[in-house]
Amino acid sequence: MFLVWYLEEQEVLGIRRTVSLGAVGFLAGLGVVLHMVEGCLPPPLPLPGIKVGLANVVTLVALFFFGGREALYVVLIRIALGNLFSGTLLGVAFFLSLGGGLSSLGIMGALRQKNVSPLWTSLLGAVFHNLGQWVVAFLYVQSRALLFYLPVLLLWAVPAGFGVGYLGMLLVRNEALWRKTGDKPGASPGRFRD
Repeated sequence: MFLVWYLEEQEVLGIRRTVSLGAVGFLAGLGVVLHMVEGCLPPPLPLPGIKVGLANVVTLVALFFFGGREALYVVLIRIALGNLFSGTLLGVAFFLSLGGGLSSLGIMGALRQKNVSPLWTSLLGAVFHNLGQWVVAFLYVQSRALLFYLPVLLLWAVPAGFGVGYLGMLLVRNEALWRKTGDKPGASPGRFRD
């Protein structure tokens, strides 16, 4: 009896791993495409470092549908390939992206554990993304003049995080998507708090 249950459980886990691996690949690829498309668009404001961050939608979706580990894989693959295709791999832009992406994912993962809605998760993720990038820039430039630019980055994080979060919320709460993955995001730990 135990052996049958164990083998059935292993089969289910194998299917989940395959679905998870395929989803990570798909979302990372989509994130790279969004990164490249956003790089071709004019910036919303004529200031350095000001972008909407469309590729962060895939991080948000990965976090809410598959969890922190898969979202981390999506972030790392997206940043590495996006910078490789942009010609900035292991340059300053790569480390700025990495610092922002990891700090953003850290806070978003913590908020996800507390069942905070995708909108608020994204908004705080955008703030921490800009903070992470600012820390990396400060370590690279080592100038106190960057302190004056921090409020600009934090102010921009609010509308950018809201826009990405709203789009992410629509995707996360889309019934057609969670039917395909087999699990409604937020169903396990509890309902989102808006």
